[in-house]
Amino acid sequence: MFFQYIYRLFIPLFYLLLPLLTYGQQQNTTATVRDGKGLPITHEAVDVDSLSLEKYTTLKARSVLLDEVVVVSSRQSLTSPSFRLLEQMHERIAGGTSLVKIDPAVRRLETFKDALRYTPGVMIQESFGSNDLPRLNIRGSGIQSNPQRRGVYLSQDGIPVNFADGSYVTGVLDPSSAQYVEVLKGANALRYGAATLGGTINFNTYTGISAPGLFTKIEIGTHDYYSGLLRYSNHWDKWDLSGTLSIGKQDGFRQHNKNEKFNLLGNVGYRFNKDIETRLFLSYSYINFDIPGPLTMQALLDDPTQVNPGVMLPYAMGPNILRDKPKRELSLFRIADRTVFRLSNDSRLLLSASYQYADDRFVFPIVISTQHSFYHDLGAKAEFSRNWNQHSITAGFLGSYGFTDRRGHINKDGFDSFMFSWDHLHALNATLYIEDNWQLTDQLQLVGNLQIVYNERNSQDIFPFPDLRPWYSHSSHKYRYFYSGNMTKIQTYHALNPRIGTIYNIGIEKDIQLFANISQSYEPPTFDELIGTEVSENINTSPKKLFVVELDKQTATTIEVGTRRMGKRYAWNLSFYHSWVKNELLEVKDFVLGVKKTRNYPQTNHTGLEWGFSIVPLEGIFSAKEEDIFSLKGMYNYSHFRFTSGEYKGNRLAGIPRHYLTSALEYRYPGLGFLEFNAEWQPQATPIDHTNTLEQPPFSIFGFRIGFEGIDNCTLYLEGINIFNKYYAANYVISDEIHNPAIPFPDFSSKNMAFFMPGPTRVFYAGVSYSF
Repeated sequence: MFFQYIYRLFIPLFYLLLPLLTYGQQQNTTATVRDGKGLPITHEAVDVDSLSLEKYTTLKARSVLLDEVVVVSSRQSLTSPSFRLLEQMHERIAGGTSLVKIDPAVRRLETFKDALRYTPGVMIQESFGSNDLPRLNIRGSGIQSNPQRRGVYLSQDGIPVNFADGSYVTGVLDPSSAQYVEVLKGANALRYGAATLGGTINFNTYTGISAPGLFTKIEIGTHDYYSGLLRYSNHWDKWDLSGTLSIGKQDGFRQHNKNEKFNLLGNVGYRFNKDIETRLFLSYSYINFDIPGPLTMQALLDDPTQVNPGVMLPYAMGPNILRDKPKRELSLFRIADRTVFRLSNDSRLLLSASYQYADDRFVFPIVISTQHSFYHDLGAKAEFSRNWNQHSITAGFLGSYGFTDRRGHINKDGFDSFMFSWDHLHALNATLYIEDNWQLTDQLQLVGNLQIVYNERNSQDIFPFPDLRPWYSHSSHKYRYFYSGNMTKIQTYHALNPRIGTIYNIGIEKDIQLFANISQSYEPPTFDELIGTEVSENINTSPKKLFVVELDKQTATTIEVGTRRMGKRYAWNLSFYHSWVKNELLEVKDFVLGVKKTRNYPQTNHTGLEWGFSIVPLEGIFSAKEEDIFSLKGMYNYSHFRFTSGEYKGNRLAGIPRHYLTSALEYRYPGLGFLEFNAEWQPQATPIDHTNTLEQPPFSIFGFRIGFEGIDNCTLYLEGINIFNKYYAANYVISDEIHNPAIPFPDFSSKNMAFFMPGPTRVFYAGVSYSF
């Protein structure tokens, strides 16, 4: 209903505003090279955003008779860095990073995986084939957190999107609205305020300066899928603005698999003068999706479109999807401001502030309960940077406070029944950081970071009758009461996180980098991990026990070495890391007794290799001007994560594939079209529990993209995924321990338990985009 209302409202409004939107679109925005007296050297315009360092050096060389060369551009924003500027920033980070350009005109960009499938180190396991609950993992951070995710610091235009307790919902970020995405792994993101093992992912959106004009796109696909994207950007004198609207809906490939989304975001920038700029960001996101839940492996292989019917002894144990109707519905509003003061040619000050409100209702697929949360989060950041001789110094403060009103209800046929818990949750975070990049020689840099962090998690139980908490049994169809005392608890955490690294440039053009670093990372728990539940009887009842979980912080010492090169003909990004993790936060699940809680595991080791590559082996095959090219790109992740102490010593951590590879071979003829074949391959079985009892079988799936660009400003494309219709498990429920046999029935074993989420069957998508 909400989705249809917004759609009807927007279409007539768009046509009314179209004449105004195109005004000023053709305004020329160029830079002019001037001499020391401010007089123009030439009438030829220079696009500074696309000006490489080599071209700039050549330009200076041609003007040797002049006193000075000054490049002045009305296109370069102080508050939103260009792609080339971000490249230069990443070249000064002594560790694994990635910078990904996003082009919604040539492919489907519905989910995180669509945008980051070729990014080394990023592992995204989709759950139900839509914008729902994918497991996002970088270097093993936040492997088991659910229903919220933890361990990766998400931001948009450098401003945090995570809730104040560290959790996040991936669906509220729309990849198609971003120009490019930054991925900074582990402690390489310390200067961005992140100290987690996973690091940060930052989405940089369009501005009126970076991409003026109007862009529209429509997609249709299998399972009644359709989506639309509309973006308008422009600038006038000191003002610029950009707005993006995206909508989408589909029935899904399984029963109880419908989903819809709506994203509206925009920003307005104002340049007071050449040294001061401010930018206001506004966004609203709405996601609503059904959760078809897991299947047994045999049921998945028989028919991946079905849902689990519930406890069917002695054949299957799992959620009753059609009875409990699990789903998630979330609305999030966000407002933020980012202001930059250029204090001198060598120093600047950045100030930002943000507020976000979220209304999140989650109907759990396992235990018959619902969780309704109302979030209020405030954030602020101040950062000063200065170049001084051979030193580039950055120092800053990052703070946030969040209040969450959370209520737990019994789930009765998909609706909220009696409330059994009511909590007020307060999260406070303060971070101080400093970084020095020391240019020792033309080839060698030394980078040092230090971060000081304080976190507070205050859980207040305000349920009025702790001794009369209702619970419900579907077996007896009766409501009863249980006692759980007041669970108010304050837990505080703090850390000192140092990092030191080095970068060495080699090659004829000094375009190959070798880097190494050693760092300390740190993660406090989220509220989902600090409160546990237990059914005590079976999964056909609502929670019968609530308890506070006291947890230590998770820390890790990581060493990393690697190399990278950015280039058009060939490029690579290779990192090897080893992390000694202490008190790793891993969730314990027991679906027989319905237990959900989190534990600290004393010692684990995370060892991995992340390799991204792109090469152009052939060019000019059918074009005399050598414009057409064959290219090969891909990424490979190797993950060797093990327990080194405790009851699971020697076992593999559940949930992380040992080997994972994606690749694409593409032929492109500029101005005509492209053809791509792609593959996703997981060649080895992956344990889904820490006892290594059950495994996700290996799989390989294939796809293609074909596009036509022969019409000015218009692109048509067709995309196929899993074209051989492979039945496979794309994701699964990670468990601490699986009972084998699970319960005292002679024919029942762990194989009869529903743990596996099917990957999408064969699907096709077609899209058309137009820009003007």
